Amino acid sequence: MGMGYTLVCKKCGYSRHLFLGCGMMYNEVLREKTEEARQGQHGERLRTLFERYPNGCIDAMNNLYYCPDCRTVACESSLDFFKPKDPARDAEDDFFGPDMDEFELVEKHQHLCPGCGNPMREVMRLTENEPVNCPECGGAMESGHPLLWD
Repeated sequence: MGMGYTLVCKKCGYSRHLFLGCGMMYNEVLREKTEEARQGQHGERLRTLFERYPNGCIDAMNNLYYCPDCRTVACESSLDFFKPKDPARDAEDDFFGPDMDEFELVEKHQHLCPGCGNPMREVMRLTENEPVNCPECGGAMESGHPLLWD
């Protein structure tokens, strides 16, 4: 199941729909992102992690990322890297994606802003402690109607 919502700026009315998760397409997205990472399309670091831990896996779920420098909002695959707790474990055996209880985090993927190149931060929820400002006017963005999708 996927989740999403609309970000809305109360100051200027700018809005953007965001769809998080992967829904029923998770396995296909996971295979695609894993192959891209193994080929270095998501950075040299992920490629070398797959060389070191060939039976490792990544988190392919879409998350919300925000650049506080230029106010870019992006919905991207997490790409955090995990290795199996049991080195003989093979993530390819999982029909519905890996059982993450059998893996441990090796490294969180650092997302860089497509607008300015600076590090983005993952937004877990919109709060005053974790603001997302409007890319148009700089006003505070709020979460509109939540969406659930498959």
